[in-house]
Amino acid sequence: MPPIRVDHIEVYVFRRSGRAVELLVLRRAPGQALAGVWQPVTGTRRRGERALAAAAREVREETGLDPLRWWALEYTPVFFDARRDRLHALPLFAAEVARGARVELSSEHDRARFLAVGRAGARLHWESQRRALAALRAEVLAAGSRADARDVTDAVPRRRAARAKTESSARRATRRTRGSKRRR
Repeated sequence: MPPIRVDHIEVYVFRRSGRAVELLVLRRAPGQALAGVWQPVTGTRRRGERALAAAAREVREETGLDPLRWWALEYTPVFFDARRDRLHALPLFAAEVARGARVELSSEHDRARFLAVGRAGARLHWESQRRALAALRAEVLAAGSRADARDVTDAVPRRRAARAKTESSARRATRRTRGSKRRR
């Protein structure tokens, strides 16, 4: 039996506008493997890196986005890499960004679009990606309170700069509070 690898991730980034949901799709840049292909955020895990950490890193690197909320999808596609004689299991994540979030592309992609989920699915290259959209709908978008069981937001490693900024803001607020008590 060929070895099973879990060295890639995919993230389905979406935003809500009222009741409408739009999915982010990225087009591979010229000179890249699969140039011109539209895809979700995809990437490779680094040695020793957890899948969720890789997902967060890839979203930041490829889009500049910092999602508000994260989910681990139950659906996990498995595909066979004939060239390397390996099976790959692909952890999938969903990530919600703010409605007005702006994408800052890396050199890996040359275009980004937020599209209605059905339209986005029509652009995706692989059938497994269209199945992942069905899982996104069932496990997160239409799941109601069941989606909470898949929520992994608290386990996502935060950016050091964002964490430092938050801690710095908290320290300033504490100083202001202490200062206002002294004046009284």
